[in-house]
Amino acid sequence: MAEPDVPVDLQVVWGARVGIERGYRLEAIAVALSTDIAELREDGGLPDHIHTRITVLPQHRLLEIRVEGLSAETDPDRTTSREVMNTLFELASDHNIITLDTTSPPLFTQRIVLVDPYGQPFAAKVGAGMGEPEPFTPR
Repeated sequence: MAEPDVPVDLQVVWGARVGIERGYRLEAIAVALSTDIAELREDGGLPDHIHTRITVLPQHRLLEIRVEGLSAETDPDRTTSREVMNTLFELASDHNIITLDTTSPPLFTQRIVLVDPYGQPFAAKVGAGMGEPEPFTPR
């Protein structure tokens, strides 16, 4: 929870697993996130029939998670689609740093795209992350 006497521009949303040491890059985040997704799948947190592919675009500070195995036809009310997107969004948020000022960009933006069997996107979620603000203190 944010401390009331700390100005908002000195607050940050730290990912639970983020590393800030020198050399921490989106490629390393993608590898760690792949491991997290595999563990979540083994624990039953994601449907077995979906497949994910993570693409890193470091020049845009973008991490894209492409999800195959769902479609508007097999999930007409989009319940499973929303659950999968929200779960992956939260999981990726664990690796992000978001400073709550008006000038600092997040470590990365995540784009989750669900594609149908024909490779056409039918749902997406884009953003930086979610979490509780904390006072900024270098770790």
